[in-house]
Amino acid sequence: MKNQVWTIDRRNFIKQTMAGVAGVTATTGMSAVSYARIIGSNDRIRLGGIGPGDRGAGRLAAAQKMGADIVALADVNKGMLERGLKIIGTPVDKTYVDYQDLLARKDIDGVIIATPDHLHYQTLIDSVRAGKDVYIEKPLTRTIEEGEEMIAKVKASKQIVQVGNQRRSGEHFKRAREIVASGGIGEIRFVRIWDFRYRPKDPYIKRASDPKLFSPELIDWPKFLGRAPKRPYDANRASGWRWFWDYAGGLMTDIGPHWLDVAMWITGSDGPRTVTCNGGKYQNTEWETPDNVHAIFDCGTFAIVFMVQFMNGQEYDGAAFYGLEGSIVQENNRGMMVRYDNKRKEVESWKIMDESPAHMQNFLDCMRSRQQPNSPVDLANRVLVGAHLANESFRSGRRVNWDPVHWKRG
Repeated sequence: MKNQVWTIDRRNFIKQTMAGVAGVTATTGMSAVSYARIIGSNDRIRLGGIGPGDRGAGRLAAAQKMGADIVALADVNKGMLERGLKIIGTPVDKTYVDYQDLLARKDIDGVIIATPDHLHYQTLIDSVRAGKDVYIEKPLTRTIEEGEEMIAKVKASKQIVQVGNQRRSGEHFKRAREIVASGGIGEIRFVRIWDFRYRPKDPYIKRASDPKLFSPELIDWPKFLGRAPKRPYDANRASGWRWFWDYAGGLMTDIGPHWLDVAMWITGSDGPRTVTCNGGKYQNTEWETPDNVHAIFDCGTFAIVFMVQFMNGQEYDGAAFYGLEGSIVQENNRGMMVRYDNKRKEVESWKIMDESPAHMQNFLDCMRSRQQPNSPVDLANRVLVGAHLANESFRSGRRVNWDPVHWKRG
């Protein structure tokens, strides 16, 4: 699997759109005219939301502001379903507990999936099989092994799938990539990425005691568990699923995909060769996963150090690229990306943008054009492997070797 970067030249948008339609019609047997009628240039896109209680509601609201119609929602938790409706702010045609009922509707063009991580695999496969385009939140997978089948099913379906690694749509990071690719800071030998936040009391565990959101009578617990190990109902797990190994990979896979994506994109790396990770659980005793975790990724010609914790947000989040002739550093206190020469003199700077709206717009644009989005499944799967390997290292206490060419453990 090659690390590909997908871009759309807007000056050739019409040409690419017709080429995309031609490619699809060749495989489906539909005429270009009949295919265009599915989502015509003047037709509004109709979306459904699967898992809309938290991040999903925000993504649905963003799509709605960009002209999409939100027509249906599905969530195994009726409390979170009501919460999502309030965030979206407009009524929908119908709500469901079982997302399969939503997928059965022929009037829905695509879905936004924001379920717990352990449900991504089956929900994505079922969605593309039902003929829906998909925006799916990161991380794409809960395990490395899930990724290859998900990629194969998506490619076989011909559906558009955008993974929510929204930094891929950031113009400020694109500028950094251009500088690095042109040799502007020389060969890179070290990358530092980090995410620090003031959150000493986890809000997900805190809200687990809210009976309007997390009560056994509100949740279809077997559907929540899916393929995960069977356990009695636990409100902490229902709300704070990110921090339990059955359902997710903690901070490393919740936050890591964003910054590993940036690091690999800007450097052009195909992934780590070895991964070492340590840390611990120092503040959030209810968690299974560590609340302070650091990983080192050996990428062959340079190293990446990733640090994440939610107890002190002094440096917020960011990325720094250190080359032999200079550096590029994200300086959040200034809201800027800054390029320095090898004497630490500022050469240029440019503003940091919010990538989320651009990422959603890219998805909606690609639903119409049938072009690949900024973060397709194969790319998202490749950048996520480092986070999974880091968790393997943390849990085993050993360095993990990886072959990014043959896509297997060393």
